[in-house]
Amino acid sequence: MQLGIAVRSMGPQSAPQLLLACVRAAEEAGLSDVWIQDHIAIPPDDATGSGGRYLDPLTALAWLAAGTRRIGLGTGVLILPYRPPLPTAKAIATVQELSGGRLRLG
Repeated sequence: MQLGIAVRSMGPQSAPQLLLACVRAAEEAGLSDVWIQDHIAIPPDDATGSGGRYLDPLTALAWLAAGTRRIGLGTGVLILPYRPPLPTAKAIATVQELSGGRLRLG
């Protein structure tokens, strides 16, 4: 069985060092994957408490890839209809290359 976790990409929980520490702990615990969600735009009065911070999932996964060695890195959902196809494909291919093949798209 494989077991992974979802991490927050918004609000105070998405501070870069905190996010990386969480994913490193998951990797050290032997979890198989970490998943991050996607939203393109968040209203300023977002009720979930994002405080206006919502990380781009592919950029965040590139950051996490640089700080980890084996854990799988996935997008819980990547909202493709809102993204331009060619730059998105290039970003996906780049994260896949930089992560050593650990990217999983959801």
